Amino acid sequence: MKNDLLKTLAMRAKNRMINKNLRNTYNGANIKIISNNDQAFYDKVKEIVNEKEYVLNPLKRLMDEDKLLKLDSRGKERYLLETIEKYQQVKSLIQKERGLC
Repeated sequence: MKNDLLKTLAMRAKNRMINKNLRNTYNGANIKIISNNDQAFYDKVKEIVNEKEYVLNPLKRLMDEDKLLKLDSRGKERYLLETIEKYQQVKSLIQKERGLC
Protein backbone atom coordinates (compact mmCIF):
# COMPACT_ATOMS: atom_id res chain seq x y z
CA MET A 1 0.00 0.00 0.00
CA LYS A 2 2.87 2.40 0.75
CA ASN A 3 4.37 1.70 -2.68
CA ASP A 4 1.02 2.46 -4.32
CA LEU A 5 0.88 5.78 -2.51
CA LEU A 6 4.39 6.68 -3.62
CA LYS A 7 3.63 5.68 -7.21
CA THR A 8 0.45 7.75 -7.20
CA LEU A 9 2.26 10.77 -5.82
CA ALA A 10 5.04 10.39 -8.38
CA MET A 11 2.53 10.10 -11.21
CA ARG A 12 0.68 13.23 -10.09
CA ALA A 13 3.93 15.13 -9.74
CA LYS A 14 5.03 14.08 -13.21
CA ASN A 15 1.70 15.14 -14.67
CA ARG A 16 2.02 18.53 -13.02
CA MET A 17 5.50 18.98 -14.39
CA ILE A 18 4.23 18.19 -17.88
CA ASN A 19 1.26 20.52 -17.53
CA LYS A 20 2.87 23.81 -16.52
CA ASN A 21 -0.49 25.46 -15.83
CA LEU A 22 -0.95 23.26 -12.79
CA ARG A 23 2.45 24.31 -11.49
CA ASN A 24 1.20 27.86 -10.96
CA THR A 25 -1.42 26.71 -8.45
CA TYR A 26 1.29 25.68 -5.96
CA ASN A 27 3.43 28.83 -6.15
CA GLY A 28 1.85 30.33 -3.04
CA ALA A 29 2.58 27.31 -0.85
CA ASN A 30 5.56 27.63 1.43
CA ILE A 31 6.50 24.29 2.90
CA LYS A 32 10.02 23.20 3.62
CA ILE A 33 10.45 19.78 5.16
CA ILE A 34 13.99 19.10 4.01
CA SER A 35 16.54 21.62 5.19
CA ASN A 36 19.38 22.72 2.93
CA ASN A 37 22.04 21.71 5.45
CA ASP A 38 20.75 18.26 6.29
CA GLN A 39 23.78 16.08 6.97
CA ALA A 40 21.65 12.98 7.61
CA PHE A 41 20.06 13.34 4.17
CA TYR A 42 23.49 13.77 2.58
CA ASP A 43 24.74 10.64 4.37
CA LYS A 44 21.73 8.59 3.18
CA VAL A 45 22.26 9.69 -0.43
CA LYS A 46 25.97 8.93 -0.17
CA GLU A 47 25.14 5.46 1.14
CA ILE A 48 22.75 4.88 -1.78
CA VAL A 49 25.31 6.09 -4.33
CA ASN A 50 28.05 3.92 -2.80
CA GLU A 51 26.04 0.68 -2.86
CA LYS A 52 27.35 -2.01 -5.18
CA GLU A 53 23.88 -2.97 -6.42
CA TYR A 54 21.52 -0.64 -8.27
CA VAL A 55 18.98 0.88 -5.87
CA LEU A 56 15.45 0.71 -7.24
CA ASN A 57 13.77 2.84 -4.57
CA PRO A 58 16.05 5.65 -3.39
CA LEU A 59 13.15 8.02 -2.66
CA LYS A 60 11.43 5.52 -0.41
CA ARG A 61 14.62 5.30 1.63
CA LEU A 62 14.96 9.08 1.83
CA MET A 63 11.39 10.05 2.64
CA ASP A 64 10.18 10.03 6.23
CA GLU A 65 7.10 7.79 6.37
CA ASP A 66 5.75 9.48 9.51
CA LYS A 67 5.91 12.95 7.95
CA LEU A 68 4.40 11.63 4.72
CA LEU A 69 1.41 10.11 6.49
CA LYS A 70 0.68 13.34 8.40
CA LEU A 71 0.51 15.52 5.27
CA ASP A 72 -2.52 16.19 3.09
CA SER A 73 -2.42 15.20 -0.59
CA ARG A 74 -0.86 18.48 -1.78
CA GLY A 75 1.66 18.38 1.03
CA LYS A 76 2.59 14.82 0.07
CA GLU A 77 3.14 15.86 -3.52
CA ARG A 78 5.28 18.85 -2.48
CA TYR A 79 7.27 16.63 -0.13
CA LEU A 80 7.87 14.14 -2.94
CA LEU A 81 8.97 16.85 -5.38
CA GLU A 82 11.25 18.47 -2.82
CA THR A 83 12.80 15.10 -1.98
CA ILE A 84 13.42 14.39 -5.67
CA GLU A 85 15.03 17.79 -6.18
CA LYS A 86 17.15 17.51 -3.04
CA TYR A 87 18.22 13.94 -4.00
CA GLN A 88 19.32 15.08 -7.45
CA GLN A 89 21.29 18.01 -6.02
CA VAL A 90 23.06 15.92 -3.39
CA LYS A 91 23.76 13.08 -5.83
CA SER A 92 25.26 15.57 -8.29
CA LEU A 93 27.38 17.07 -5.51
CA ILE A 94 28.65 13.62 -4.47
CA GLN A 95 29.52 12.73 -8.05
CA LYS A 96 31.39 16.03 -8.49
CA GLU A 97 33.33 15.33 -5.29
CA ARG A 98 34.34 11.97 -6.71
CA GLY A 99 35.21 13.52 -10.08
CA LEU A 100 32.59 11.50 -11.96
CA CYS A 101 30.91 14.51 -13.59
